[in-house]
Amino acid sequence: MRERGRVASTALVAVLVVLYSPLLFLVVASVNINPLSTTWRGFTTRWYSDAFADPALRAAVGVSLRLALSAAALAVLVGTAAAVAARRSRWLIRINSIVATGRIATPEIIIATGLKAALSTAGVAFGYRPMLIAHVAYLSGFVMLIVSARAAGSLVSLEEAALDLGATRWQMLRHVVLPDLRPAIVSAGLLALAFSFDDVALSLALRGPHDTTVPIYIFSAVQRRVTPSIHAIGALVIALGVVTFAAAALVNRAITGADHRIAVRQ
Repeated sequence: MRERGRVASTALVAVLVVLYSPLLFLVVASVNINPLSTTWRGFTTRWYSDAFADPALRAAVGVSLRLALSAAALAVLVGTAAAVAARRSRWLIRINSIVATGRIATPEIIIATGLKAALSTAGVAFGYRPMLIAHVAYLSGFVMLIVSARAAGSLVSLEEAALDLGATRWQMLRHVVLPDLRPAIVSAGLLALAFSFDDVALSLALRGPHDTTVPIYIFSAVQRRVTPSIHAIGALVIALGVVTFAAAALVNRAITGADHRIAVRQ
């Protein structure tokens, strides 16, 4: 039994090293005064200032933020609407689950290739709008699954009580259903924001000449040469992802805890 535990622990440590050692190297290299990052020569923040001195990067940050915020908001709207509409129908729940799982399971490059071919055939020019549509279509699957899981555990009796007390279906939806789904909606929105900001395949396939995002900027720069500024940008993207995922967990815990305290008081 102890031998199995040692093997499992060793395997876990090996996996963690493989996953996180490149990220740790990237963060350390972003503050290493040695531009080659072969040896440590001292701490500096020069590479961060050099990175943001590039107007192309500043433009890419603006495109990424605008795309991520818009895509996350629309994905939450579409995914939540689908989850709410299907919450009391078994066959609709199954259809939503199949559609959402299919979207998530399909590699992004396949979705990007299909969308690019379809838009080219239809004569639609590539640019911000096709990128936004692709992000929403892909991310709404994640939102749907997260919100549906919460909706499946909601109490039907609360909705029935609201209707019996004279509330309209819209009032019941606004004051009973959506507040109950709020933790899942907020968490799904933050996760969609992080996924959209980090996306490469969909954005790269559908972007226009002036729609370069931060991941595409990094991808293009890496093709030429990995510079300390690229390390700095990568470190900032890692920090953004960690903060977003941590915020999703904290917001979900805070909202769930507040709802529980209100329920106890009542």
